[in-house]
Amino acid sequence: MSLRTAVAHRNLLYLLSLKELRTRYRKSILGWAWTLLNPISQVIIFSFVFLVAFNQTAPIGNPSGLQSFPLYFLAGLLPFNYFSISVTAGIGSISANGGLISKVAFPHEHLPLSVLAAQLATFLIELSVLSVALLIAGQMVLPWLVPYMALVALLTVFTAGVSLALSAANVFFRDVSHLWSIAAQLLFYATPIIWVPEVIDIDALDTFSNWHPTGSFIRASQQMLYGGHMPSIARWVHLTAVALISLAIGSWIFNRLSPRFAEEV
Repeated sequence: MSLRTAVAHRNLLYLLSLKELRTRYRKSILGWAWTLLNPISQVIIFSFVFLVAFNQTAPIGNPSGLQSFPLYFLAGLLPFNYFSISVTAGIGSISANGGLISKVAFPHEHLPLSVLAAQLATFLIELSVLSVALLIAGQMVLPWLVPYMALVALLTVFTAGVSLALSAANVFFRDVSHLWSIAAQLLFYATPIIWVPEVIDIDALDTFSNWHPTGSFIRASQQMLYGGHMPSIARWVHLTAVALISLAIGSWIFNRLSPRFAEEV
């Protein structure tokens, strides 16, 4: 089935996404509080490492003048987590629903895409809290939320492509999920979230961190939310191309492999 078919069955996508949201924190005492507690715990840990252990100073936002490592960190961490967690959960979505696939005809794309939609809701909640924190710190972030939604849309398209490709491949090669866990860690440290590209005196590393796909998305996020300025046209063109290419490749792989899902799961 194609993405066009998936769009035609969007009501099913809505129901699957709602189910994902309802079951995410089932039997958890703190429930949805974990949406905020997880990034807060990471802020505390990495702030200690960055500010105390390594005795670094927080970058100064340009032109915002903001100087706060926790806010700089969150401006990069939240979109990265949106991408990483969506792909991680999406990879196993096909295999975990083997019984449903073998018994019911429906667009299989809805399984990883419903995970993505549920994680998008979580990301928007986290973004709202971060926006309030930025306002308290003196950064007038509200005007930037409109162009930021365009960035979120491109990141969603990019993530959908990666998730579709890897979830389909994982049905046939279960090593994919293990390889992704390693790749996600490498991407986290290769992306300027806990470090600042400007203080790294290695041109090749600075260029790589700025322009590899996840690095480019995170830099754009930091520029708007923390720095208070619009990313360059070159970056917008780059992100648009990366998102569309990812979706095209992911959809092609998924469509080629999905007819055999029922045999494999």
